[in-house]
Amino acid sequence: MRPEIAAAIVFVCTAGFIAGMYYALAGVLSSESRAVRKRVDSLDSRLRSPEYSKQAIAFLREHKGTRGYAIFSEFPPLLNLPLLFQQAGMTTDVAWWLASTVGSATVAAVLVWLFSKSILYGVLGWGVGLCLPYLNVLHKRKRRIAAFESCLPQCLELISRSLKAGHPFTVGLQMVSTELPPPVATEFARVYAEQQMGLPLEDSLREMAARVALLDLRFFVLSVLIHRQTGGDLSEVLDNLSTVIRDRLKVHGQVRALTAEGRYSGWVLCLLPFLVFFLIKLTNPGYLDPLLQTPTGRKMLYAALGLMFVGVLLIRKIVNIKV
Repeated sequence: MRPEIAAAIVFVCTAGFIAGMYYALAGVLSSESRAVRKRVDSLDSRLRSPEYSKQAIAFLREHKGTRGYAIFSEFPPLLNLPLLFQQAGMTTDVAWWLASTVGSATVAAVLVWLFSKSILYGVLGWGVGLCLPYLNVLHKRKRRIAAFESCLPQCLELISRSLKAGHPFTVGLQMVSTELPPPVATEFARVYAEQQMGLPLEDSLREMAARVALLDLRFFVLSVLIHRQTGGDLSEVLDNLSTVIRDRLKVHGQVRALTAEGRYSGWVLCLLPFLVFFLIKLTNPGYLDPLLQTPTGRKMLYAALGLMFVGVLLIRKIVNIKV
């Protein structure tokens, strides 16, 4: 083991552990209760009651948002962990998630290094330990956005019918929060509750559009904001938007059906070499020694992995048709 490589790995693991502990302590020692109390005191005086204050404090603590983690505000959307957690519908504290992820990745790296006696495998184990929880968050985010998109046309139609019946816009929000399943009901219930506690409706809608990274929802929010400023028939706009979303989802389903063969072919071509590799390693371990223990074999193996990665990207680009 080269001393400089070992020192670099120890430095990276130590720095990651210290960063995770810092965020954990910052989350525990933050003045969240004082900020919540200040927000509750600024609400409408007509609603001052002990039960209302308790409900408001509980609600604001549950939805404290990303203000407690200002360090992430300049990060790209997919690296802004508080926003990413909101988009995934996760209530896990960011500081605790960082500390647990870095700690588990460090333990996995140490165990891999102890069993394999290879510093390279230890680094790979540390990287896998960091990537797997993050990929899990991205998967939850994608699944939640897809569920929201599938229910959005019905949501817009419900609000439109409420407006045609003569109800105010907030009643439509309340109907969506009680009639439709999560995550649509959850997000619109939060908008309705924030509006009832004094937050301007425009701000609540903008925050919902930030929590749900969906272009159709941004069109809905933009339509509502324009209507509140200039007027017009909002119900007709929502009906047209609902029709467009339904048609687009229908075309998207047809495209996925037509590209299913290409997507499954990509998975087979990606996983089959690894499956064959492990089967040969189990049945005849010495057969792969020229590939693993010689410089030429390692170069060929790295080149094959690189070409496989490029092929997966190309197949994904071909079958991922934007609708």
